[in-house]
Amino acid sequence: MDMKPFVWSNGTSTPNGVMTVTNGGLAGHSGKDVNLNNITVSFKFPVNSSAVILYYGEYGGNINVEINGILENVQDFLDINGKVIGGVTVTLTIVSGPGGVLNLQGTITSFR
Repeated sequence: MDMKPFVWSNGTSTPNGVMTVTNGGLAGHSGKDVNLNNITVSFKFPVNSSAVILYYGEYGGNINVEINGILENVQDFLDINGKVIGGVTVTLTIVSGPGGVLNLQGTITSFR
């Protein structure tokens, strides 16, 4: 993973975000939580992927989601539900409260 500046909802970017890894269980699944606070993390796959599934917990602030080089800067994960971003279909399943599952379907060459 590598990091790049996070873009706030007003279009201003910041390189001063923080990423922490905890056992908080805030994303609603087993394993560790990666808490992103005003930071964008880039995932590099060894080959193009046709699907990505990510458990998330949403606890405030805007969200940057970039798929195949197309950035969506939104207030909530629900704002991208049903959208096609960079040729990839995005669907969400709410699990409980602020937690859910992000499902990406299509050819994924990059994901931030």
